Amino acid sequence: MNTTFFEATAQQKQLADIGRAMMDWSEEYGKLHGLRDVTDDGLRVLNNLSHVGHKLTMVGGVWGTTVKDFDDADRKLIVNFINKKVDIERK
Repeated sequence: MNTTFFEATAQQKQLADIGRAMMDWSEEYGKLHGLRDVTDDGLRVLNNLSHVGHKLTMVGGVWGTTVKDFDDADRKLIVNFINKKVDIERK
């Protein structure tokens, strides 16, 4: 079967998987560890994980994000997440 213009590539599917994992991790963090002692910066990191994760799931879509839509901070967060080095600051 031929690939169509609108079908996601293997790389786009991999980025979407990473994005979903980022969003899931951010969502589950509070359930697993609680949010009581998380600082504002820690909450910001969790929110950024969800935001950047969502952007990753949209890469390659017709009206989705492109590589240009990710700034250096987004890229650093993605790399830290993949390497399991995301730090959620707590009091």
